[in-house]
Amino acid sequence: MTFTMWSFGHLLFLLLPIVLTIIFHYSFKKKTYEEKRKIGIKLSWIAIHILFLRNIEIFINNGYQFDIELLPLQVCHFANFVLLYAFMKDSKPAFGLAFTINLAAAFVSILFADGLENYSTILNFRGQAYIWGHAIIVAIAAWGFMNNFVILDKKTYLKTLKLSGILFGISLIVNNLFGIFTNNYSNYFYTNHPEKGTPLEWFWNWGTEVNISGFKFNIVYIIGTMILGFLVTLILYGVAKVFKKDERLLEKTQ
Repeated sequence: MTFTMWSFGHLLFLLLPIVLTIIFHYSFKKKTYEEKRKIGIKLSWIAIHILFLRNIEIFINNGYQFDIELLPLQVCHFANFVLLYAFMKDSKPAFGLAFTINLAAAFVSILFADGLENYSTILNFRGQAYIWGHAIIVAIAAWGFMNNFVILDKKTYLKTLKLSGILFGISLIVNNLFGIFTNNYSNYFYTNHPEKGTPLEWFWNWGTEVNISGFKFNIVYIIGTMILGFLVTLILYGVAKVFKKDERLLEKTQ
């Protein structure tokens, strides 16, 4: 069974995180904040186990050899651990990162799921991990926001931006180090090249990739991606502020 973009199956994939968010919200609606936090930890562990099973399959299919795909440093893979840490520590900067970066990136991967079309079948751990893994990331982050785990005041938002910038810079270095020492460039946080079929390809095409002693980068693409990332976080920060403001107004009228 294969995946086709903009098919009925893709429509169901787009609806999946929405359905999961609704299920989480109404299933745990009467739980206390602390109980919901523990539920968030369990949901995050489920997501990590899905990723772990995917990696086992890749490791076996690769002849028990190391593969760059095994490191959970891609933005959506890394999101599972961000969410786990956020719920374990009730860390507002981590929740901010999960809501403004991880949720957005996971939903974009669902909307522009071109990579899934390249799978010979989606009826394996790798295919199912792509589908359920991205959907769960969106659902957990959205559910966390709906239940007041995500509190994006200005201070937390700035910490989130700083953390995002640090991770972006580290991924750029790591991707190139893999290329220099193994001749196999990774693409964590999409700093090496854009995901096919996404708007990031515009930035890539506007610039030119240069190679300095094996260190490859497209400065226009990098700057464009950073600006887009900033705009996305800013929009979600605005949405969060408006949503919480309306929520407080509603509480006052009741």
